[in-house]
Amino acid sequence: MADDRHARVLDELHFALAEADAAEVAGSVRSRVMSRALAGRPAGFASTASPHASGRFVFVSAVGQLDALLAALSEADWRRTTIRGLDVQGLVGHLIGVEAAFAAAAEGLCDAAAHADHVASTQPEAAAQRGLAPEETLERWRGEVSRTLRALDRPGTERSIRGFYGISLPLDPLLVIRAFELWIHGEDIRRATGRSPARPDAAALDRMTDLAVSLLPSGLAGAGIRGRADQVRLVLTGPGGGTWIVPLDGSAPSRPNGGGDRQGARVVVDAADFCRVVGNRAGVDGVETDVAGDRALVADLFEGASALALD
Repeated sequence: MADDRHARVLDELHFALAEADAAEVAGSVRSRVMSRALAGRPAGFASTASPHASGRFVFVSAVGQLDALLAALSEADWRRTTIRGLDVQGLVGHLIGVEAAFAAAAEGLCDAAAHADHVASTQPEAAAQRGLAPEETLERWRGEVSRTLRALDRPGTERSIRGFYGISLPLDPLLVIRAFELWIHGEDIRRATGRSPARPDAAALDRMTDLAVSLLPSGLAGAGIRGRADQVRLVLTGPGGGTWIVPLDGSAPSRPNGGGDRQGARVVVDAADFCRVVGNRAGVDGVETDVAGDRALVADLFEGASALALD
């Protein structure tokens, strides 16, 4: 009876990974995987897919997650060193600067950030937090977020925001990018204060991974990886996961066509870990991966993904 149930779970797994991404395992590994899978849910019943989330929903979700983290920090936590030599308070100052620029763009008041450097333009706001009470810094950030949300509630916010730190996108995907940044810097703060990483919720992660994969041609170009005929099969697991064929010649990624694709490598990686690569917080050797084929192609893909980060 147990063998029948295990067989049905394996059948589901084969379908979920489009067959070519599944591999036979034996011994204790097989037994542990089957036991944990059956403990999660009975065989034969598909998990409910995450609903499509709007960019506004993803942004608000990221704001809530970061707000809860900041509210829980101790006085000493705010002094911990994070990225670029900033302490946590300075990093929140950077986010205040970004939010102020984004709110102004969403209000249609100015495009001061259109061609500005994402880091240099916010450094004065990061430095301005020095000596302030953490509660004051937190309230300043909350105030800028509230300003953004008010702007988003205005009629006509379906428009594109052109040139926000060099990014020209419709507002919906741009809000996903904004959410991505809030999550990545939340990870920076968690790491600096000894806290465990936190995944975005499933619906948000689905939008983040889908957008990140669609932008890979830009990242590959930015990293100087272009004009190659090679392809990598990218398999993201867990919530927000999926399978894509990613050409390294700069053309758009696509879903597998059922077995006719030819790739020089295949990489399987957790969806949230891949987002950490996109955020330039991990490389091919910094996350758990299963690589088949030419590992150098996967390293090129991850380098291109990391080039998308604004930092």
